[in-house]
Amino acid sequence: MASINKKKLADRVIEEIKRMITGGELSAGDKLPNQNEFAAQLGVSRTVLREALHTLAILGVVEQRPKIGTVIVTSAPLIYTEHINAPLMADPNATMELIDARQVIEVGSVELAARHATDEQLQEMGKLIQQMNLLLEAGDTDGYSQVNMAFHLLIAESSGNRFMGHLLATIRGFMERWTLESLSVLPGLFGRSTEAHRQIYRAIIKHDPAAAGEAMRRHLEDFKTSVEDYYRQKSEKGAAAAGK
Repeated sequence: MASINKKKLADRVIEEIKRMITGGELSAGDKLPNQNEFAAQLGVSRTVLREALHTLAILGVVEQRPKIGTVIVTSAPLIYTEHINAPLMADPNATMELIDARQVIEVGSVELAARHATDEQLQEMGKLIQQMNLLLEAGDTDGYSQVNMAFHLLIAESSGNRFMGHLLATIRGFMERWTLESLSVLPGLFGRSTEAHRQIYRAIIKHDPAAAGEAMRRHLEDFKTSVEDYYRQKSEKGAAAAGK
């Protein structure tokens, strides 16, 4: 099993598992090593591995089975879904379209998660929230971006709707890179995002779909407003510089 360059993160974990399936090393019914062992073999953190496994669970390739672990369910064509590089903050149209797409997908997804999340999924969400708090205190935007993505993918998985989950998995690459870039250029967003995730989690754990949906809507609207202000200020500075 090849070690994975950490720069390549979850996409490369997905590609490695895909290679193992297509190469015959893994097949339907096989159990993956435990997460600590598997992450060490791949040379990545458990957070990166969990993100990859959440994506593969959403795509229907693996399944988490109580008292057993992660099992390969199928080598269905969904595993060949390609993850396109995310749009940059330098592309205003793509950025705004991404936020609009997330609002459509994630508000509905979190409402379903508030109804269907299992105790195990709720516990995992709580652990991710704790990690976000620590990464916020450390000012680690790169680590935060990874955990943020794992949290949103877990919500999609917790919805109990594979189609909803697949929609989010399709834009996962866009979300991860855009989140990392936006946190570095939008003042105050780091802390506000962490608090928003706490509110979303509290609503899910209370099994309150309306509150969960509203918390996610506010979170994404904050993103949208912050981005609009960023582009407006950037445009004004550009115009002022051109007028000199």
